[in-house]
Amino acid sequence: MTPEEILEQLKQQFGDALSDTEVKGAEVRLTTTHERGRAVCRQLRDLGFEYLNCLSGVDWTTHLEVVYDLSSLQHSNKAHLRVKVNRDNPVVRTVSDLWAAANWHERECYDLFGVRFDEHPDHRRILLPEDWVGYPLRKDYTDERLVPYTDYGMEEKAAKTEAAKGGAKETKAPPAAPPKPAPTS
Repeated sequence: MTPEEILEQLKQQFGDALSDTEVKGAEVRLTTTHERGRAVCRQLRDLGFEYLNCLSGVDWTTHLEVVYDLSSLQHSNKAHLRVKVNRDNPVVRTVSDLWAAANWHERECYDLFGVRFDEHPDHRRILLPEDWVGYPLRKDYTDERLVPYTDYGMEEKAAKTEAAKGGAKETKAPPAAPPKPAPTS
């Protein structure tokens, strides 16, 4: 089955629930809603996409997405499915029963983005401790324990600037490396 035939079959079955559809090389790319995400995943699995390469999350500030990258080992096709998720209530159905590899991928997506996967068999954090507050890969995540960003070497630059103005004493630069010995023939 060609990627064009796969996309046409999906369009016939899901119609307006699909958007941003295209074929690029051997890859079918499409977007759907969280209500239809599992059904589209099931259909892709039934069309021969038996391998889940990756399941990840994306924060677009206005909404979240769960991204499924799938492969068909029998047809050498790929699928890239984006499922839009409401930011205020990020819930989709699990696909861990369709692809066993989704189990840990979904837990990681929950852990870092806060997307909950209904009917997941072991829905708990996988990377962070259970008492962690928030989801660190969301763009609005803040943590008062984080040290504010500072440019590396700013102290030395500030001292040199002060010394150039006649203020503080300039700090010494580290000694230069000794010269390398000449090669022998």
